[in-house]
Amino acid sequence: MLDTFRKATKSWLAKGLLILLIISFGAWGIGDFITGGGGEAPAITVGDTEIGTAALRAELNREVNALREQLGGGFTTEQAIELGFLDRAIGRMVTEVTQVQTARDWGMVVPDSVVAQAITADPTFAGEGGGFDRARFERLLALNNLTEAQYTQQIRQEMLRGALTAPVTEAAHAPDGVVSRLDRHRNEARVGAVVALSVADAPAPTGAPDQETLQDLYDANIDRFTAPEYRAVTAIVLDLEDARPLVSVSDEAIRDEYESQRGAYTQAERRVVDQVLADDRATAQAVVDAVRAGTPLPAAAAEAGAPAPIDMGEVIPDSLPPAQSDAVFAVPEGGVSAPVESPFGWHVFQVREVLAGGTQPLAAVRDEIRATLVDRRAVDALYDLSVRLDDTLGGGATLEDAAQALDLDLVSIDAVDRQGLGPDGTPVEAVPEGSAFLGTAFSADPGEQTLLQETETGYFVLRVDGVTPPAPRPLAQVRDRVMALWERQRKAEATRARAEAILAAAGEGRTLQGAAETQGATAETLPAVRRDGTPLAADAEAPPRALVQALFDLDRGAARLVETGETVYVLRLTEVIGAGADATETRAETAAALRGAIADDLYVQFTDALSRRQGVEINQAVIQAAFQ
Repeated sequence: MLDTFRKATKSWLAKGLLILLIISFGAWGIGDFITGGGGEAPAITVGDTEIGTAALRAELNREVNALREQLGGGFTTEQAIELGFLDRAIGRMVTEVTQVQTARDWGMVVPDSVVAQAITADPTFAGEGGGFDRARFERLLALNNLTEAQYTQQIRQEMLRGALTAPVTEAAHAPDGVVSRLDRHRNEARVGAVVALSVADAPAPTGAPDQETLQDLYDANIDRFTAPEYRAVTAIVLDLEDARPLVSVSDEAIRDEYESQRGAYTQAERRVVDQVLADDRATAQAVVDAVRAGTPLPAAAAEAGAPAPIDMGEVIPDSLPPAQSDAVFAVPEGGVSAPVESPFGWHVFQVREVLAGGTQPLAAVRDEIRATLVDRRAVDALYDLSVRLDDTLGGGATLEDAAQALDLDLVSIDAVDRQGLGPDGTPVEAVPEGSAFLGTAFSADPGEQTLLQETETGYFVLRVDGVTPPAPRPLAQVRDRVMALWERQRKAEATRARAEAILAAAGEGRTLQGAAETQGATAETLPAVRRDGTPLAADAEAPPRALVQALFDLDRGAARLVETGETVYVLRLTEVIGAGADATETRAETAAALRGAIADDLYVQFTDALSRRQGVEINQAVIQAAFQ
């Protein structure tokens, strides 16, 4: 499919000339959302599109997996539902289907050439030379269990939704008066004086705590000294690396692939073209006559009253509508075409340069094809290997027996916590990437051998061999840590007492510097900062966020304590700098931010209106039954 698409990537259509709202290339669907067979009642209905619970669960699982990457493998689907992520998934799917369904109803289409442009320009698929690498493209799709058709459909629908909503969001306007007031508010700056007292710099406390004090501190902070739950796990993990050695690729297969994909290695003849688009035939013909008489195209267009020429860049035959393509490729280098009519007006094309095409020989792409075939077949080989493993385990084999029978590596983990760390606090190397493995390990019962599970990169099956529940580490084992906590608390108390003494002295009418000197400290002037924490001076260092927030809470001349981690500050607001009436250097940024907020509101209102027009039904009974 992409081979055909690539032929159109340099079309004038792909360069933005009314590209998204033209009738082209037939119909498309949104079948990925449609409820499967079996008479299942839909979870959601949008217009004439039904969304089943399987699609909704897949959407929720994507959200949960992303959260597990941030919060750890212990984060469950049940927790996600409680936090409202199921409702978010429903809302997201309703929005997407509503927009796609509306675009389809309105006859909107994204041309193949535009889809191809987006895919081939994506740096994710770039090879070493910086250009589109088909082998890399196919490998990445295989790793994500996507076919080329599925991926191109996803890109097409994303672009279609953008084309539908862009006219609404791009119409957002921020009134000048509102921008001015908001800009002055955002860009008001404040200056403060500050005394910074580091807890670490406080003198060590004299004496030592007795056993009772340590025990009380240990008991009061028992969570700090409690080891997490650990689990011992045995597993078999399959990925593409396990499958690649099982794949063989013959020279004949490479030749067959080369012949079947010859278009991917063939560069069609290209032409570098300039275009003039006139409103009527007479104007277009005047441009043609002038160019054929020796007048340069820009001058010919100006004399005829036509718009200036458009540089279309390189085009190939399939990248233009048939009539226009025929006209362009019938003209020799330097020649000009006869006027060609389209729904947009009358086109005049001048060919600046003809670039010959050609085909890469098999020898030049043999290794690339071999790698592509290995990766493609490795996906099937991995699946076949997983089936053999599943069958072996289903026959009653233990993990150890199955690993030996199929010559697979057995993963043995003595102890791992929910974050993938061992008792020494370092990552356990044997734990596979992703959150599914740890999530399964900590949801399975001790002694239970799980079912074979599929992940984004392969398969795994595991057995929980033992569970070490969370337990406080004995005081004797963590005595040094308890002592360090006691010392830190004493130093923090002493630091806070110094800060309070400085604050009191400042309240008696002294300057902050004078108040600081009573405690052997010094005051510094903070750089003028805006509400967002950025300094007015480009070379100034931004103060801690807590100090910025405190500055904008204080009245001029007032002072307060601010504690951040290991530092206690005494802060005084000394100056308020109002933004000028014409803060032109920030006004554009403020206007853009306000337009963005207004655009977001318009997007929501527009989509809500489309949803009401399409008709949305959410079957809570079906959803609750599926996710209870």
